Amino acid sequence: METITAFKVYFKPKRDIVVPPYTSKLSRTIIIKALEKQGFSEVANEIKTPWKTKPYVFTVVFQNNKPLFKTAKSPSPKPLVLKANEEYFFKVTTIGFQRSLRMVQAISNIPEVIVYNSEVVLVGVEAETVNFKSLKVKPNYNYVKLEFITPTLLQLPKPRKIKEKIKLRHMLFPLPMLITYSLAKHWNLHAPDQEKISNIEKLAKISNYILQEVNYNLKPTTAIYDEKRKPRGITGWTIYKINNISKKYTETILKLLNYANYIGIGRSRTIGFGTTRTTYILSSVKPM
Repeated sequence: METITAFKVYFKPKRDIVVPPYTSKLSRTIIIKALEKQGFSEVANEIKTPWKTKPYVFTVVFQNNKPLFKTAKSPSPKPLVLKANEEYFFKVTTIGFQRSLRMVQAISNIPEVIVYNSEVVLVGVEAETVNFKSLKVKPNYNYVKLEFITPTLLQLPKPRKIKEKIKLRHMLFPLPMLITYSLAKHWNLHAPDQEKISNIEKLAKISNYILQEVNYNLKPTTAIYDEKRKPRGITGWTIYKINNISKKYTETILKLLNYANYIGIGRSRTIGFGTTRTTYILSSVKPM
């Protein structure tokens, strides 16, 4: 059975480090350095190789559960600096048992790595492993809350005949069909054959009726990834009422939203966009 392992990696810089404006670059570099130092160059090269949907997801760096990245509205033009001897963490998710094994061996056996000309001490790691089948959620909840922790880039599907002529566009409201379509496509690329989802387009359309937004607190956020790339997505949260009009489709959608806890939602999740948290709510009273 194919596994999904989420690692939470804690670290401390030995001295102040100037980091990229979107700090998932630092998360990725720390893991690559640890893998190479342990001799797992094949896994490190797999992370470096450009894939459309890699079996890896790296988040930005967090401090006290606050994600660290610069936006177009950041008050200071100064670069982001991680302070010496302060504790930070990031998360990395891997799909596949052998990849996860190599990852935990590298993180556990390498006490420190050098990144951006500074020593970074790896001070601890937490790990959780699940499989695709275990992500099933019973459809007895009344509501589900999605929190968009880093900018989530929900892309509208392009018409095939004029696909090349249309510029990339991100929606600034989390429509259920876009969330469902994004998650189901990623799921089918990595799930075992017996767990794959049939007719993703139909499921995406039905999700607009199963998930009914009842409350939200969202804001458009333009992240600075580098000098050229400044994608605009959404952060905040949305609460959806679950209309269980079809047990089969409701179970599939809730399973996908659980999957989002590990791999995120939308474009560029491999590099830290679309980090999300899914919470199921049993209350019969509409949450505020």
